[in-house]
Amino acid sequence: MAATPKHRDALVASATLLFRRHGYSGTGVQEILQHSGAPRGSLYHYFPGGKEQIAVETVRFAGEQVHRTLLELAQEHPHPKDLLRAYARLLGDWIEASGFRDGCPITTTLLELAADVPPVAECGSAALSAWAGVFDARLTSLGCEATRAKRVAQLTIAAIEGALIQARVTRSRQPIDDAVAELGLVIDAALRQP
Repeated sequence: MAATPKHRDALVASATLLFRRHGYSGTGVQEILQHSGAPRGSLYHYFPGGKEQIAVETVRFAGEQVHRTLLELAQEHPHPKDLLRAYARLLGDWIEASGFRDGCPITTTLLELAADVPPVAECGSAALSAWAGVFDARLTSLGCEATRAKRVAQLTIAAIEGALIQARVTRSRQPIDDAVAELGLVIDAALRQP
């Protein structure tokens, strides 16, 4: 009997959570199976490349989830500073709710695998670019020069990712709040320049 797609989705969702919390190296295939409730055969049916292939899918899956979230937030908060504040509030609430155990859904996997597993690096690069693209679009819509908008958008994602790491380490959302305050000044400056 063939495995159902729900098992594939459950495996990816479980691996995403476990890689986020424990890292790729700190998470075993058996742990993914147990957490997902999927039968062992479904793992190799959907992921013949094993754990490494699951890592690629987790980065793709989580990257798309974050991108959708940013697009939804951008609809509600069209100004880039408001979008940034809403996104940071969501991240701060989420990391606090996890007891500061959950970091960015792709960062841990990227740090461990990007140098050695090109498909992971490609998916990670696409995800980070898509996330920055949301801020880039908001900045350019308000008249920010294209090159500057792209740089500010990339800086925004880089700073928020760094703030998430610091928040996890310090067990405080303050690094996120501090990053947002400073990024707000950068956004203001970018929008003032012709």
